[in-house]
Amino acid sequence: MITTADLKAQTRRELADLARNYGVPGWHGLKKDELVTEIRKVQRRLRQKASAEKAKASRGPAKKKKTTKPKVVTVSASAKVASTSPKGRKTPAKASSRSAKSKPKPMPKLAEPKVSAKTARIRAQIRKRRETMLRNKDLSTGTLVGGAAVNRGANRTRADEQHQDRIVLMVRDSYWLQASWEITRASVERAESALSERWHTAVPMLRLLSVSDVNNNRAESVERDIPVHGGVDNWYIDVDEPPSRYRVIIGYLSDNGDFYTVCRSNVVETPRPGECERLDEHWCDIAEDYERIYSLSGGYDTDAGDLKEVFEERLCRPMPLRGEQGQTVADPTLLRQSKLPFNVDAELIIFGKTVSSASVTVAGRPVKLQADGSFTVRMELPDKRQVLPVTAESRDGLRQRTTVVAVERNTKVMEPVELNDRL
Repeated sequence: MITTADLKAQTRRELADLARNYGVPGWHGLKKDELVTEIRKVQRRLRQKASAEKAKASRGPAKKKKTTKPKVVTVSASAKVASTSPKGRKTPAKASSRSAKSKPKPMPKLAEPKVSAKTARIRAQIRKRRETMLRNKDLSTGTLVGGAAVNRGANRTRADEQHQDRIVLMVRDSYWLQASWEITRASVERAESALSERWHTAVPMLRLLSVSDVNNNRAESVERDIPVHGGVDNWYIDVDEPPSRYRVIIGYLSDNGDFYTVCRSNVVETPRPGECERLDEHWCDIAEDYERIYSLSGGYDTDAGDLKEVFEERLCRPMPLRGEQGQTVADPTLLRQSKLPFNVDAELIIFGKTVSSASVTVAGRPVKLQADGSFTVRMELPDKRQVLPVTAESRDGLRQRTTVVAVERNTKVMEPVELNDRL
């Protein structure tokens, strides 16, 4: 028999065909729920009819009374019965009843509903979308096996380090932040259990918090919620009004507004515009300027444990610490350079074009022309004013053109500045 869940999973057209086969009156004007109800009624009647026929068959047919034969006398329960014929002879008879010979009839099988190719294709698309939705809701970056992380992908490898839930917020420039996270599958399952029936409508979310003065009653306020999806482990966030302090939390937002927090990040402060103009895109770029990004992201704060671990894992080097006087204490190779060599120079490039048969001179010196008549001259540019005539003369010497280039260089070296109060 087809269950109610199977009936509800079918389309109205399939239910209408099934109701027509059952002989449901007025099937063409019924809605889907009404068709399910009527089909269930027909199935219930068929089951009752089949049960009645089975019970009737188990009791066997009723025995007809015959006046020509005397009553049967039972000798024993085991098996034999003695009956007296009209002539006085005794004949043995078997005690088995006709009910033992009758077999129960099998229950009638209902015809399976035919599924068209279009319906099968639609069902496959629904299954694919459901799988994609579940995959996008899963924020886990690995599974926990024996206390270690197992990375995703076809070639699943087991990591040596212990896996833990963490999210790290880094400053990229005055208007951009980057959040990187690692979440176990067990944490996602805990969120599903905590949200219970609201889990189906919950959306993975990255919540940006604005951190104000700790003396304020509202030290953290919600700036905005950023929808994220599974399959990624980092996200870029645009912010306004630098300098400002921010923190992010990652979790699931249900339809009634409840937010389930999986983990919280460190607090960062964006610099003023102009202090940080470059937007790094990869960890190889961060390695070139790791100390600035590490400092702006709150690496020297007391609650930056996850940030320090991430930097040390990615860069394969220990992060510097701050001493009591604010100085950097670490490996000497990690310290800032005490001297900053800086050399600047300039040169003059003069280029032009004429006919290939002409002759060109720059400040009285001949210049070699290319096949198309173009030329380029690179010259030193000392700290003084120069007047350089550039002359072109035709091959027959009857035509001459002159252009005077006047340039002046004034180089001034400024006093060095030591910013001891900044990192």
